[in-house]
Amino acid sequence: MKSGGLLVDTNLLVLLTVGIVNRARIDTFKRTSRYTKSDFELLRRVIAKFSTLYTVAHILAEVSNLTDLPGTELARARRVLKGAISALDEVAVPSVRASEDPLYRDLGLVDAAIGTVARAHNCTVLTDDFDLYHRLSRDRVDAINFARLRAQQWGI
Repeated sequence: MKSGGLLVDTNLLVLLTVGIVNRARIDTFKRTSRYTKSDFELLRRVIAKFSTLYTVAHILAEVSNLTDLPGTELARARRVLKGAISALDEVAVPSVRASEDPLYRDLGLVDAAIGTVARAHNCTVLTDDFDLYHRLSRDRVDAINFARLRAQQWGI
């Protein structure tokens, strides 16, 4: 892994948040049901390999909206996300700047902001979004496809 840091995409930060709140909820919560507890552990191991973790406000807003857990777990999710926010290096990317990124036209604002930060900070992007992974890789931006990591873990 390179030392430029890591930027974790929205869906994986949702998995991380839900897993920290309640691992048993991972396979029953609508936003994480495609993942397993093993995926959560794999995600934690990958993140631990990087000393700098980047994010953008666009991702954090999505994670906050997508971790709409029931009952008291919602408050726990908000506390977990608040702790993550304090640990992440949030790079300011105005939407007008992100919309100038080549990713914007095809993949939208959040992915464009991710691309902007990855290029500016020479960091690796961890994503389960194949379209984002493919475009970043094609543009010679370091990206890790989480689905590929899962397959490697299974020996596939």
